[in-house]
Amino acid sequence: MDFTKYILSFKNGDYTCFDEFYKLTSKQVYFTALSVLRDRAGAEDIMQDTYVSFLSSINNVKSENVLAYLCVIAKNKSINRIRKDDRTVFSEDALLAQKIEPNEGNGGFEEIISLLDDSEEREIITYHIVLGFKFREIAGILDKPLGTVLWKYNRALAKLRKKADKFI
Repeated sequence: MDFTKYILSFKNGDYTCFDEFYKLTSKQVYFTALSVLRDRAGAEDIMQDTYVSFLSSINNVKSENVLAYLCVIAKNKSINRIRKDDRTVFSEDALLAQKIEPNEGNGGFEEIISLLDDSEEREIITYHIVLGFKFREIAGILDKPLGTVLWKYNRALAKLRKKADKFI
């Protein structure tokens, strides 16, 4: 998707098209934050912080990688939030304490993805399946080699299949 017109508009101080830009990008930013934080309210907070940071540094943004740029900001802000709160996101206690209420929008995705212990595996699955990023784009966002991303993706799918077999 080409975000050139939005970026140029923002750089010129015209934010009238921000709502449209937000609708096009908010899903990716939300799921990026959610895959790291595993907390809906926290992910929504990170979304706001992400867009504020994005608009604050709009003069440094290149229009060809806007989604990747937003996702990296959201991921880094999420990680910083975890560090600031000084808590471990992936402990068994945190997994058991978090109750996920199903709703129409997520189709059980949060329940399924919570079966994975590795945060990078959750991120890769989210980026590829939910957000539709290509593996090469995911490798760029995570700053990992393409082979590592593919390996972690396949390993995560195998784990999910194995855990799903227990329920069938």
